Amino acid sequence: MPLFLSCSHSPPDAATAALDFLPRCRTPRDARQLHSRLVTSGLLRRRPAPLLRRLFYSPHPPLRHLARRLFFSLPFTDRRFLWNALIGSSSRGSHPREALLAFALMLFDSVAADEFAFSLALTTCSRISRLLEGSQIHGLLLKSGLASNPYLQNGLIAFYSKCGLPHTARKVFDRVLERDAVAWNSMINGYVKEAKMSAAEELFDEMDSRRKNVVTWNTMLSGYTVSVQNIDAARQLFDSMPARDMVSWNLMIDGYVKCGRVVDAEDMFEKMPERDVISCTTMINGYMGLGRIDYAKKLFEAMAEKDLITWNTMMDGYVKNGLSREALNLFANMRGKDNAAPDNTTLAIVLTALTELGRINDGISIHEYIKRSNLSMDGNLGVALIDMYSKCGRLDDALKVFDISANSVDHWNAMISGFACHGHGNLALELFREMERRLLKPDDITFIAVLSACSHAGMVDEGLMCFERMQKEHGLEPKVQHYGCMVDILSRAGKLEEALGLIRSMPMEPNDVVWRSLLSACRNHRDLDMGQKLVQCLTGERIWNSSSYVLLSNLYAGVGLWGDAWKLRMLMREKNMKKLPGCSSIEVDGKVYEFVVGDQLQTQTQEVNSSLDVCCIPKLYSSTASKDCACL
Repeated sequence: MPLFLSCSHSPPDAATAALDFLPRCRTPRDARQLHSRLVTSGLLRRRPAPLLRRLFYSPHPPLRHLARRLFFSLPFTDRRFLWNALIGSSSRGSHPREALLAFALMLFDSVAADEFAFSLALTTCSRISRLLEGSQIHGLLLKSGLASNPYLQNGLIAFYSKCGLPHTARKVFDRVLERDAVAWNSMINGYVKEAKMSAAEELFDEMDSRRKNVVTWNTMLSGYTVSVQNIDAARQLFDSMPARDMVSWNLMIDGYVKCGRVVDAEDMFEKMPERDVISCTTMINGYMGLGRIDYAKKLFEAMAEKDLITWNTMMDGYVKNGLSREALNLFANMRGKDNAAPDNTTLAIVLTALTELGRINDGISIHEYIKRSNLSMDGNLGVALIDMYSKCGRLDDALKVFDISANSVDHWNAMISGFACHGHGNLALELFREMERRLLKPDDITFIAVLSACSHAGMVDEGLMCFERMQKEHGLEPKVQHYGCMVDILSRAGKLEEALGLIRSMPMEPNDVVWRSLLSACRNHRDLDMGQKLVQCLTGERIWNSSSYVLLSNLYAGVGLWGDAWKLRMLMREKNMKKLPGCSSIEVDGKVYEFVVGDQLQTQTQEVNSSLDVCCIPKLYSSTASKDCACL
């Protein structure tokens, strides 16, 4: 039944009926019915401006679209009022650039912009960091005679500050004769955002104490809390604040968490006069970062109100702590209880969890949901999809996602890493060269992926070239991960002396992964002399965990020194050191099966072993066995 016929009674006035039904109009069909009723009732002729303003600010897109069609197709007397309504509604929507287009069309319509229009346009430029358009609006503002308006001057200061130009904002600030608290706060915030704390402190001290409000103090506090070096100064400022609000407490807790001082954050959390969702979510993030999962879970379950960021933080914490199944269970719980719609971040976390578990079919289902929902894959969501398909062995699907979403360095890094983990060194290098041709600036992760690809493919010369270009052409200083990749490249190629020389030339302390790469190569190449040299160099170092002992024991066994190998095994037993067994998983018919080395508890272990024996015995004992054995 049509919307306007669904009412059980006939209203006395058709125009009043149209306005009464306005909140119920949500679909394009409803908008068409409303349009018809407005025309037949004559409401558009009698009260067009208030009606269009209500339509402009409607939360439903079909009504906003109807308002634009009516505005551009009908003559109105008070056009400036309606232009401002159009600009204002566009600036608050999901496509704020439309507000700038409306502002330009208003000027083209020979309607002079007033204070309200200028303010909306500057706010839009600040929101989306449109420096060129904002500068043009500044020039127009100077010609209009409204440049001395305090409200617009504050808007200019905020605009240049948010665009990362505090020196230009300061020029505007210095020309303001009567500065209110908003002007001071905007200027201080501009310095803080650009990490110019000395300039912010100077302006803060210059500011009249009677003008300082809680926003001023919180702005300074936010500048201190982003740095480990300044966190104690932030606490001193916090303690000296004449008044604090929820933002003040949350800033201090977040600062402590980011600096790894969760105990201090916990102390602040307990002292808070009241807490909100942000406070609890920040503490959950801190607990998860330290691996204190029980504390995070307890706080999460005690929260009376949770927003989507809280759910995402909890799921992300589970994934980062290796509890991917718990993350997926929480995702199902979120959808079942709160019926919260997942955003791009949620789905990226879920895809990461599915990747860790190898559940490719569930990942494909998530991909189908993304396509049905028309979600953008420009950010982390596209990266997570590429990573999922690559690590699950479906490079073709990863490339399809890459082709439609590759607009950032992260996407290219994920695809290069996908080629690297499958041993396609040439393809990884070709993609890296294409990335350079498109003038995309590679970062640290790019070179880790490229060097890893060279390592897996045995491309020594190419790896050395990329390592050199990283420093000379791209100005990136190698980190321990890059040195680790280079050691692995040289070690796999049997150039153990060169690998050891590179380790000794490292500007930072090599970690256990770097040393174990070389030790593993000693075992593979049966280089006992180098192995003994490493033992002498690294006596007492922290790299001697269970994996290191096993590698050295296997080296001794490989060259026939069974007695030394046995002594190492006995030493491991005395120190109660156990090597974690290898584990693999496979998904069959939607169910994931895990297999651990030496595991006899798997119900189908005997059947699997029998299949392997049947397949592999002909290969081992018969010269006529097929060379295409599927198990080998």
